[in-house]
Amino acid sequence: MRIGKAASCLFCAALVLGLAAGAAPGGQIEARVSACNSLDHPQTLGLLLMKEYVERKTDGAVVIHIFPNSQLAAEVESLEQVQMGTLEMATASIGPVVTFQEKFAVLDIPFLFNDYPEAWAVLDSKVGSDLFDTLQEVGMYGLGWYENGYRHATNNIRPIKTLEDFKGLKIRTMQAPMHMLNFRELGANPTPVPFSELYMAMAQKIADGQENPIANIWDLKLVEVQKYTSLTGHIYDAMPLVANLKWFKGLPVEYQNVIETGALLGQNYSRFINFDREELMIAKLRQAGMEINDLSPAAKDAIKAVSQPAVANEAKRILGNDYVNDFLAGIEKVRADIRKSVE
Repeated sequence: MRIGKAASCLFCAALVLGLAAGAAPGGQIEARVSACNSLDHPQTLGLLLMKEYVERKTDGAVVIHIFPNSQLAAEVESLEQVQMGTLEMATASIGPVVTFQEKFAVLDIPFLFNDYPEAWAVLDSKVGSDLFDTLQEVGMYGLGWYENGYRHATNNIRPIKTLEDFKGLKIRTMQAPMHMLNFRELGANPTPVPFSELYMAMAQKIADGQENPIANIWDLKLVEVQKYTSLTGHIYDAMPLVANLKWFKGLPVEYQNVIETGALLGQNYSRFINFDREELMIAKLRQAGMEINDLSPAAKDAIKAVSQPAVANEAKRILGNDYVNDFLAGIEKVRADIRKSVE
């Protein structure tokens, strides 16, 4: 899961507080985007690139305001505001999105993808676009799969090297049923805590550990409150950028097209920033005193053999066999396309 070389990136900031959305004086359209991470996180850097593109291409007729660090609301609450139309756009991990559209639960099946490029290819294929289309059923519109990364486990008790090492660990998870089921199957005790309260929960030892992508482990300075990071890579977690459907479709078509293009540019930028940054972040975490271990292929296979069938079966129970099987078949089609002409 850890591929790519360290790369430098441009840190830029755009934060405007207390601005109303919609048509502003002079016909300007203003939109707010809620993000749960800092301005330096790959997701937010992608949003800032989108902002720059949209404002430039519309000659300032559309202005986008980015609110990082859950300033407007935590993930579930920000999505609720988007659904209600009191907020224009938001990003969130897959777990909170499932609260509003349960079909996204298929992405919480552990070990779906082999690496970053495969995950990106699937989400950018018909598989991902069909999933985004389901958001319209709940009043939202999917604009892009912003990067969060592969999720890994941290804790203060011991390094996780085998399936048995999960047993008895109290692990903070997102407020996501599939994530909780995954860790119960592994023998851990899942404890849901909102992302905005994660650092404090670890500092107060509400749980032994937690699970998050490297970007979040670094961004939240979890090295201050966690000793071990084990590179389990159990779930690839994108962060959908969603808009209120009525608001987005009410924009002039030319502005819709510019926003969609900008969102995709920002999506890809966030991916490449994270891709090239992970090794550097891991090295920095080690320098700061965190013990980081990879898992052997055999250990990952053992973990997958326990967790994947249980979560997949729960997804089938909720969503139906056909839906989940079609989704998994879509992944296999992408894999087949990757292998074409080289087998």
